[in-house]
Amino acid sequence: MTEFDFRDWLEKYLRPQEKRSADKIREIFAEDGVYWWGPYGEPRHGVDAIYEHHRNALSHQEDIHYSYDILATTEKYGLARFYLKIKDQHPGAPNRYEGIFMVHINDAKKCTLFEEWYNFTTVEE
Repeated sequence: MTEFDFRDWLEKYLRPQEKRSADKIREIFAEDGVYWWGPYGEPRHGVDAIYEHHRNALSHQEDIHYSYDILATTEKYGLARFYLKIKDQHPGAPNRYEGIFMVHINDAKKCTLFEEWYNFTTVEE
C-alpha cells in the first residue's frame, strides 16, 4: 500500500466520524473485514457488525476531533498514530485517546483487518 492510499483510507474513515456518521463504513471495509479494537475487546467480524459498532459508539459521542501521523506503510498494511479528542455523553467516560491503527487494505482499497491499540484519559476542560 502506498502512503497516499493509506492517507486516503484514513480520511474516509475518520472525517465522517467527526460528523457522527457511520455511513461510509460499508464503503471502506471488506464484506468479511475484521475490526479489532483494544487488545482485549471482542473483534467485530463482517462489514455489518463493524458498521453497527461504529453507529452505536457515535450515538453517544459528540465534538469528535481526530488527527494522526502516518508512521509506516508496507505492501500489506499501514501504521498510524492517532489522537482523539471527544465528548462522550456517558458520565465519567474518557475524553482523550492516543494510540496506533494498523490497517490492512486489499486491492479494492477496502480494509480487511483493522487493529487498534490505545490509551485514554479524562482531562478537565
